[in-house]
Amino acid sequence: MITQRIYRWVVIILTLFLTWAIGGRIMPATLPGPAAVIGRIPLLLVPGPGGNLMTHLVQSLLRVLSAGITALILATVIGIMMAQQRSVELAVSPWLPLAMTIPTLVVVLVTMVLFQFSEAAVITATVLVTTPYATVTVWEGARTVDNDILSVAAAYDASSWAILREIYLPAIAPAVFGSARYLASMVWKVVVLAETFGMSVGMGAVFRFWYGQGDLEAVLAALFVFVFVMVGIQAGITHGKERLLAWQT
Repeated sequence: MITQRIYRWVVIILTLFLTWAIGGRIMPATLPGPAAVIGRIPLLLVPGPGGNLMTHLVQSLLRVLSAGITALILATVIGIMMAQQRSVELAVSPWLPLAMTIPTLVVVLVTMVLFQFSEAAVITATVLVTTPYATVTVWEGARTVDNDILSVAAAYDASSWAILREIYLPAIAPAVFGSARYLASMVWKVVVLAETFGMSVGMGAVFRFWYGQGDLEAVLAALFVFVFVMVGIQAGITHGKERLLAWQT
């Protein structure tokens, strides 16, 4: 299975690079090729305007981590409460579709202005955008818990903590990991968008700087590094999910 996954990723990466290289040959004045973009990366690592890429990368990753963990915790708590208590479900469920239909750009802009383009603004905007999606996933997972099992637990006077630990958490574990993987792919996009609007440090600031310079090669080089790191994080989450949930298969 691991071999098949590696083979699939190799094919995807080779196809992507081949398509990219062909596009660079067809439109050399518009689209820099892979070799030029990768060769530009070392120049972005040195100090200077638009440089210090690792400093910006680390700062963005810290924001991604903070916002992702916060969103996942909120989604897990809200999702379980919605599954356990009908009143909570009735109060929250109508707002989830509304929250998911508001354009991300609007949420980010309003939040950045309200929080004066601060660190809290980036985290808050990201949590507001991503939490509803993860909440729906956890809620759907928690709803699969068998009511008969809950009835048996109630008959034996099991505590709320015991029911949560022994029944709900094992049931929603796949949903939580699924949400974590989804958040990993979504959170960084919102973080970068928020950084682009007003942060001086972060990958969004790098993209803004080089876009202002009209240097697409530098933009793609910075994006290449960031996407490479985020794909690695997603792969780590997937691997952790398979190992921790191996008992279910």
